[in-house]
Amino acid sequence: MRAAAFATTIVTTLAGGAAIAPAAAQGSSTHPAPAFYQPPAELPAAAGALIRTEAFPLAGALPAIPGAEQLTSAAGPLSTDARRIMYTSVGSRGQQIAVTGAYLQPRAPWTGPGTRPLAVIAPGTQGQGDHCAPSTTFQNLATVRTDPPGVGVGYELIKAYALLARGWAVAITDYEGLGTPGIHSYVNREASARAVLDLARAAPTVPGADVGPGPRTVFIGYSQGGGSVAAAAELHPQYAPEINLVGTAAGSPPADLLATLEKADGSAIAGVIGYALNSLVAAYPQMADALDGHLNDRGRQMLAVTSDQCIGETAVQFFQRRTGEFTASGASAGDIARQDPVIMGFLERQRIGRLTPTTPVRILSPVNDDVVAGPQSLQLGRDWCARGVAVDMVIDHTPPVATGMVINHAAPMLTGLGGAVQYLADRIDGLPAPVNCGTY
Repeated sequence: MRAAAFATTIVTTLAGGAAIAPAAAQGSSTHPAPAFYQPPAELPAAAGALIRTEAFPLAGALPAIPGAEQLTSAAGPLSTDARRIMYTSVGSRGQQIAVTGAYLQPRAPWTGPGTRPLAVIAPGTQGQGDHCAPSTTFQNLATVRTDPPGVGVGYELIKAYALLARGWAVAITDYEGLGTPGIHSYVNREASARAVLDLARAAPTVPGADVGPGPRTVFIGYSQGGGSVAAAAELHPQYAPEINLVGTAAGSPPADLLATLEKADGSAIAGVIGYALNSLVAAYPQMADALDGHLNDRGRQMLAVTSDQCIGETAVQFFQRRTGEFTASGASAGDIARQDPVIMGFLERQRIGRLTPTTPVRILSPVNDDVVAGPQSLQLGRDWCARGVAVDMVIDHTPPVATGMVINHAAPMLTGLGGAVQYLADRIDGLPAPVNCGTY
């Protein structure tokens, strides 16, 4: 409740104040990116290596006042220093890439046991344009672009301030291709997981970070972010076992991409299907030929347009559209995928739940979610339980409200935030993890 209440406060404060082809090698956006987001010609060899940082003023935070230590402590999470960061990771084609993000350092000294914990946020759907990157929207709450018109909104600040309220350091990834060159690897299981894990590697090396080596680390995300942290938790033992991961909170994770795309079809954010298809084409070039034969000209145009939009722009332009409007046969994207083994194979590669996390996981599953179908996140919990994972499955029973308008998907992100943060706090404190396998 403490986190949720603080989140509400901070939101109020801030509110006042042709053929398919993947994007060029590592932007999804047609406008030039700021210099910070352009990777150097040569990248460090190791994944999770810090490349560069720059300070920026965090939206809602108070400026540092030299000599005002008492004010710093009284301001709590509003007294935070922020830095954009660029670090190395491995992209959706297995290639070495640079990924950007942000690191948030509380100014007040850590007074708990051990060193300051680290919380890593995997953001929910931002879009596919460079102006959507959280490391840009965290500065002014929104990043406005004029040509073509567009705006990215930093709604993940709600979660960031809830975590900062605990005194933890916070890092958030932009993922592959948001801000940096290349198409954003939207809901790509492995690339998203690696972006999260490599951020956890890089964060302790940020100038001014006081988390120390091997800090107690937690992952948190909702929707796209929920899938990313879930994938990171199960990839952690083999990809980055040195990370001291103590718990993960995955909210409404799209563990079954086909089920998610079918649920989103015709919803208020139906255009996110364009993000997913663009991501698949960029990751698997063979997908381009398989998909192109099923699309009409409107479908090809939809993919091109969504590749440079943020979620708000996409929601307006493709509000409640059906994918049958964009296919040559009039069949839905889901029906086509089920009948095309090539497309189905690439979708199945994104399924989460086939690997085994070795650390506790909390899954929030809204049963009436009108974008990420509740049954598939329940199945993720069952899959992990069968593998002996310490799963705490939390069911959100909010009744259907204006189905298709994304209310039943978005509302649990806020109402469930307090419980997710408390779960992670308990893992940081070393309390036994709750397990309810077999009871849901």
